Amino acid sequence: MSRRLSLQDDVRYVKGVGPRRAKMLGSLGVRTVQALLDFFPFRIDDFSRVQKLKDLEPGERVTIAGRVTSVAVIPSIRGRALRVGVSDGTGTCYLVWYNMLYLSKQFYRGQQIVASGKVEWRRRSWEIAHPRWEETGELSGQGLVVPIYHTTAGLNSSMISRFVREALDTYAHLIEESIPDGIARRQGLLSQKQAYVNIHCPPDAQMWEQARRTLAFREVFFLQFALLLMKSQNERAKPVEPYAKFDLPEAFIETLPFDLTKAQQRTIQQIRDDLCSGRTMNRLLQGDVGSGKTVVAVWSLLAAVANGYQGALLAPTEVLSRQHLKTVEEFTHGMARVGFLSGSQSAQDKRLTLKQLAEGSIDILVGTHAMLEPDVEWTRLGMVVTDEQHRFGVRQRLRISYDSNAPHMLVMSATPIPRSLAITLFGDLDLSVIDELPHGRKQVLTRVLEERLRHLAYERVKKELAMGHHAYVVCPLIRQGKSGRRSVEEVFEELKTGHLRDVEVGLAHGDMPREELAKAMQGFVEGKTQVLVATTVIEVGVDVENATCIVIEGAESFGLATLHQLRGRVGRGPKQSYCFMIFSGESGESSTRLKALENLHDGFSVAELDLRQRGPGQFFGLKQHGVSEINIQDLGVSEDIVYSARQEAKALVEEVEQREQLPLELSPLLSKVNTRFGNLLKHARSR
Repeated sequence: MSRRLSLQDDVRYVKGVGPRRAKMLGSLGVRTVQALLDFFPFRIDDFSRVQKLKDLEPGERVTIAGRVTSVAVIPSIRGRALRVGVSDGTGTCYLVWYNMLYLSKQFYRGQQIVASGKVEWRRRSWEIAHPRWEETGELSGQGLVVPIYHTTAGLNSSMISRFVREALDTYAHLIEESIPDGIARRQGLLSQKQAYVNIHCPPDAQMWEQARRTLAFREVFFLQFALLLMKSQNERAKPVEPYAKFDLPEAFIETLPFDLTKAQQRTIQQIRDDLCSGRTMNRLLQGDVGSGKTVVAVWSLLAAVANGYQGALLAPTEVLSRQHLKTVEEFTHGMARVGFLSGSQSAQDKRLTLKQLAEGSIDILVGTHAMLEPDVEWTRLGMVVTDEQHRFGVRQRLRISYDSNAPHMLVMSATPIPRSLAITLFGDLDLSVIDELPHGRKQVLTRVLEERLRHLAYERVKKELAMGHHAYVVCPLIRQGKSGRRSVEEVFEELKTGHLRDVEVGLAHGDMPREELAKAMQGFVEGKTQVLVATTVIEVGVDVENATCIVIEGAESFGLATLHQLRGRVGRGPKQSYCFMIFSGESGESSTRLKALENLHDGFSVAELDLRQRGPGQFFGLKQHGVSEINIQDLGVSEDIVYSARQEAKALVEEVEQREQLPLELSPLLSKVNTRFGNLLKHARSR
């Protein structure tokens, strides 16, 4: 009896994969057939427009097709070169690889190939140095369109493409439609099966783009439909008990040694209105780095305590959660009983915390994702505040929001996201913005430096260290790669033996064991190390008021929004702070992009500029926002897709709410969205 096929089959069952390669695919997040089909190519090499060899012109980028006529190794000024002759009957062109003789095993006389690259006249013949190439069958006059995938050790793009083709041959008939027909027609979308076939095996670049648009629309539409339906459910849910007592949070405001900004006052009033409305609050609080969101969070938590509820403050990292614990304890001055919970606690401490929480002797619990574990029992949870929401994602947010008798939810984010995208990514939340900094906060002096002026940045670092201050150095890579950009490991060793040999330098990056990384970060927070050399792991979760200088190596590798976030690690106190962005000088366009940050200090303005320059796909892809396992960034999400998907989802949710029975044709959509969001739509009305 043959095995029944399913898109959830283990990827090892795909022809040619097997257990060993399945493990390699697993390192790319691909464990099922569905995940393999959803592992989209991030670009294509278009060999489809083949040029005759007799028509070549020097300096052109061309695609040629022909039969291999010779495979030879020749001497060159760079060492030795592999030279492969290709003829199409009208002429001969040589493909050349310097010091890569191992490639000779891949070629043989009579082999049919296509190749693409820049053609030049050298050694009395046409040559293409280090071309992209593919083996073909018998020539048909049409070249190939080759999908290019993200790879891992042991798996190249060609192998992944072969596995995907095998999966399509065997499983494509199981791909179901999930977008309602009317929407697909209005938006000019391919069928789901057509989209999968044409994104992985495109006949031409136009069909590949159409497939990408179809799948990009689907992903954004799923997210929008889920969020808007949940928002609708929340608004139609049975009323909750309105908050009536605010003496505790008001007393907290009176104890502050500073005046609230107008933006903070406005936001607190919006939250108060929500809490008094008789409906569950679901609000996103966006504020630039250092804008005073924590004060608003503590006010909200104390409002819950004043009305007989418990509050939770959830942070994505151990370091950030401990910083929040310290801040909450200092702010509340004994007004509330504060507890802490994280995965790194001893079993005894964790048991004690859980016991106190269940008994009601903890009013506010601060901690990490450990709070989401099923063994955490609350007496009466009434307020959940999450910091840096994009680090948790939709699933985790909604798990705690829609379980536990729907507590009020305040989502905080210092990640600057343009309003249009904030509405898209957090469509089930109302939006509040703190758009001004506290009085007396100084702007971070920002300077973009070419590589040759790099020493100026480290001279300022040494001056700041001499005054007893601390500094960050951020690099785009963990280890040295082919790009030539500096890695954290390289810079760490360089600084320890060079510029900063007399100071304590720490190292932090994502490949370190979790305990070691937390220790390195905590060491910097506590002042045990004066300089922290790191990747973007410091983008969120390190708040050191004494840090006054940050040097960002290879700054052109980062988006503007990320650079602004990194810059926000300094300038946390009243001291003048500095940010140096070291630019490799590879592109004038990159230099102009970075220079904008010298005079642009508002995070939302930075985000809008980043959106215009790089498109919304970057915002979707950066942290995934917990939306799906698919890298939406690779689908080339555009603003028109975001807008169209939201409008269609909004209209559909309104239609669903007006009907007395859920339309049968929406069953595949609801099934897919439920699967995608972990059955979070189980509360969807099924009247």
